[in-house]
Amino acid sequence: MLKVDPPGRPEEPTSPTTDLPWAVALNVTDDRDEITVTLLTLSVVDELLRLTGLLRVRSRSELRIATIPSLELDLPDGTAVRLLDARTQPHGRVSWVSWTYDRPEIIPDRLEARIDRIELEHRVGGTARVELPGPWTFSFSVRPPTTVDGTVDPDRGGRKA
Repeated sequence: MLKVDPPGRPEEPTSPTTDLPWAVALNVTDDRDEITVTLLTLSVVDELLRLTGLLRVRSRSELRIATIPSLELDLPDGTAVRLLDARTQPHGRVSWVSWTYDRPEIIPDRLEARIDRIELEHRVGGTARVELPGPWTFSFSVRPPTTVDGTVDPDRGGRKA
């Protein structure tokens, strides 16, 4: 898209929005052993980047997520994005999870993520922990909305400002 100022002189194509909050749907899943992990969204607000997802224990109702798994997020050059916080909200065999990272200076078109292990606990006859080795791996495109004349293009996942 080109921006045209009043005198009619076209400017360079706009770059992805970096000053407005934005989010993209991911919907990427990895299935391993008894656990399905689905990354749902990537959100960017100010200096933060947040991934949200669901962890589901498929086959055994007595198992629950015991700890929040560490989701390692890597840039294409292999640089790790610094994890700041992780939270979970368990609901039986399903847990909603969010991971908050330092926002990279430039958000690339593609990111890689990995969970190396997930710890579960048995809820029958006391509590016993079980560690499932991974990895659960994810590779996904990140396509932020672009702006034209200060508004977010609704065709690129945003809404009018």
